[in-house]
Amino acid sequence: MNEREEIVRRWFSMWLEREDLGIREIFAEDAVYTESWGPAYHGVEKIAHWFREWLSRGRVLVWDVRRFFHAGDQTAVTWSFRCRMGDDPPAGFEGVSVVRWAEDGRIAGLTEYCCEPEQYDPYANGPEPVFDTKEKELYRKFAGGEK
Repeated sequence: MNEREEIVRRWFSMWLEREDLGIREIFAEDAVYTESWGPAYHGVEKIAHWFREWLSRGRVLVWDVRRFFHAGDQTAVTWSFRCRMGDDPPAGFEGVSVVRWAEDGRIAGLTEYCCEPEQYDPYANGPEPVFDTKEKELYRKFAGGEK
């Protein structure tokens, strides 16, 4: 297995095992981690703090790697994620992480992107789209309108 892939798998397994198995070894000191929904953690100490704090509130149930793509100093990995926060029902999504590698082989930057697992055809019943409530909220936020 590719060394970069092993590092990404190690990071995912830390969440599943609920244990820091070397965050400071896999992230560069000035690494930036950006979650799919907006929060960004600057520096390995903030990343480590977020990891510990998040685990006090939630549990990762699934973080399965689907596929890796490598190009130069970057790796993209597709995955499936599922977690539970407190007593809430489990929730999840499909995602992609884009990793930028530092010269020393550690992660310099990681940005997550997500896709809702519940997919549907908004044109199934005709030429006018019908969006679910979540879709309408996202459309208003990013496109400035409502359908």
